[in-house]
Amino acid sequence: MKRFNGPVYPISPSFDENEKIEFKSTSKYIDYLSNNGVKIIMTTAGTSQFNLLTNKEIRELNLTVSRFKGQKILGLPQLSTLHLLKEIEYLNNNLDGDDISLLILFPERYYSDDQIVQFFEDVCIVSNFPILVHGNLLKKGMGGTYEYSKPLLSRLSEIDGFIGIKEEASNIMHSTENISKNLEVIVAGGSMKRFWSLEPHGATTYLVGVGSFNPKWEEQFYNEYYTDMVTSKNIITQIENPLFKTFMKCGWHLSMRTALKHMGFIKSDRRPFNQPTEKQKQNIINALNKIL
Repeated sequence: MKRFNGPVYPISPSFDENEKIEFKSTSKYIDYLSNNGVKIIMTTAGTSQFNLLTNKEIRELNLTVSRFKGQKILGLPQLSTLHLLKEIEYLNNNLDGDDISLLILFPERYYSDDQIVQFFEDVCIVSNFPILVHGNLLKKGMGGTYEYSKPLLSRLSEIDGFIGIKEEASNIMHSTENISKNLEVIVAGGSMKRFWSLEPHGATTYLVGVGSFNPKWEEQFYNEYYTDMVTSKNIITQIENPLFKTFMKCGWHLSMRTALKHMGFIKSDRRPFNQPTEKQKQNIINALNKIL
């Protein structure tokens, strides 16, 4: 049975003019998503500025997000097993409910599948909540890189409490050949278009793009994908592609935060985040207005 029956909406932290994290804007944004039919939200290291937070700030962000009336996927910082287990124990003691899952990054270089399996066995034993792996590219201990493979994901799926992966393979062909139909697979980069390509191979949902600003497009796309693929495809070509074309010219995260600031859902940024030129800002806002 699928745990995540809808698109997943990332939550970006907001800061005040002194670069101190503030949660009023975040709470306002969560209410906006909830009021527009959103069922699942996520904090994650893949979200802009998350990596600039302290561990204490990540705790506070996750507690704020946990008030959302729906499924919550809470990202944790990249930590040693010892310190990660302490963060999980903190959440165990402060949160409850079957609508919470945790998203975990493996923190070391890759040497073997056994090493990663042991890490997630240790995590799942302690956690009161289901666990997903953030499937980022890993550096190998003896040079080169490693991406999560089907044999490894198959072994992870056998761990009690391990439920899925946030898919982030650098090559989409790797995902078509290696994602597992035994797990929840949340497609990351590429949004609707990437989900369209990977759903037949096992993807169950995806991290939204356009829906961060207007959820109706993502919700309609996801629902129509399973009932009317013509309408679903039209949303990609008429809504997603034009917005992505503009946003990607400036950089997705720069455009996303600029758009959310324009809508009043982010107050400011934390250095060394880049700022748009006036021309970029206007182009972003013009593209945004076309999908609101």
